[in-house]
Amino acid sequence: MIKGRLMMEAELSIGGMKFWMVDAASRLDCTVTITECIPWQKTGGQALFTLGSAEADLGKVISVIRDSPDVTAVDASLRKDGQIVGSVVMSDCWIIWAILAGGCFLERAWSPGDGRANFKMLAGSEGSIPDIIKAIGSRQVELDIIRIARTDDRPMVSRKQERLVRLALEKGYYDYPRRIEVRELAALAGQSPSAVFEILKRGEKNIIRHYFERGK
Repeated sequence: MIKGRLMMEAELSIGGMKFWMVDAASRLDCTVTITECIPWQKTGGQALFTLGSAEADLGKVISVIRDSPDVTAVDASLRKDGQIVGSVVMSDCWIIWAILAGGCFLERAWSPGDGRANFKMLAGSEGSIPDIIKAIGSRQVELDIIRIARTDDRPMVSRKQERLVRLALEKGYYDYPRRIEVRELAALAGQSPSAVFEILKRGEKNIIRHYFERGK
C-alpha cells in the first residue's frame, strides 16, 4: 500500500526583481495576478494573468506589459464584469524554472504595485522548497520568507470569518442568554445582518469541522 504524505506550502516575497508583473502593477497602480505559468523554450515562460482593477484601460495595459524587456508577446481582453485577463510570453522566466527544478508547483503569483513579487507554491514528497530558496538567494534580489507550513496547517477560517467570530465571542453572542444579537454585531462590523450571519455560520462550520478532523 502506497502512503501519501502531506504537501508543503510556501509563500515568498521578492523585492528588486526585474519582472513584467512587478513593472505592470507599479505603473498601472493595481494588483496583477498570475494564475498559471509554465516553462517556454529554454529559459522563458508562458503565463495567464488577471488585473485587479475595473478602471484600467485595455490598450494601456497591453502597452505597459509589452514595454517590459522580458515580454515577447501579450494578449488581453476585457470581460463583461470589467476584469482584464490575458496571456504573456516571456523570454526569461527564471523563477518558474527554479520552482520546477525544486520539484514544486506554482499556485499563484501576484504583485500589488509595491515593487514586490509574491509567490505561493506547493511541494509534494519529491519537492524541495529549500532548493528554491537557495536558487532565489543566488540572484541579486531581496527575499522574504512569509510562510512555510504543511498544507494541513492552513488557517481553519478566513481572516474575515476570524474577525467576526472573535467579535461575536467577545461581545457575548455565544453566551446563554445572548448579550448581543446579529443586528447589533452587524452595526459594529459595518456590514448587513444577512452578510454577518452567513460569515458567522461559515466560520463556525469550519471551526467545528477542523475540531473533528484533528481527532481522526
